[in-house]
Amino acid sequence: MLKIKNLSKKFGENEVITDFSMECPDVGVMAIMGTSGAGKTTLLNIISGLEKSDSGTIESNFKKISYKFQDPRLLDWLTAAENILSVTDDPQSSDYWLNAVELSDSADKYPHELSGGMQQRVALARALAYGGDLLLLDEPFSAVDIDTKRVLINAIKEYSENHAVILVTHDISEAKDLNADIITIK
Repeated sequence: MLKIKNLSKKFGENEVITDFSMECPDVGVMAIMGTSGAGKTTLLNIISGLEKSDSGTIESNFKKISYKFQDPRLLDWLTAAENILSVTDDPQSSDYWLNAVELSDSADKYPHELSGGMQQRVALARALAYGGDLLLLDEPFSAVDIDTKRVLINAIKEYSENHAVILVTHDISEAKDLNADIITIK
């Protein structure tokens, strides 16, 4: 369970998050929606510990957090499979999640040999293979076509059966396809 109470964050004079509260259960998907610049990514960064809030409290029983950033952030010198293996010692897990995002045939390709959408899929497979109690997803469907999006949604749904997922999206249909509880940040 994750409980956030009265969270606020400013960058200089720009107040990005003001008095935000939410609860995230141990399993299932929660979607964070809001306009551009509303603080959605900042919220994920605070939850992950990459940023500090200015005020408010966060209580969490999650021991391990996995994060799929907006950018793929793949290691250029590693193949797709090696990028996934960089977060897990389990080759079966790597193979499983590469297959789940339909990239088994690209396991030996380096990031520069993959399209932007394929890089996003490898990054998602890596986040899933890491196996966090809490999975943070920052617009994971950017750069993918509608059919690929369905494949990724199925992989995330499967993962959310035993884990908590917080999804940042601008697309309400993505949240609905994942049966997510929706929270709006202003």
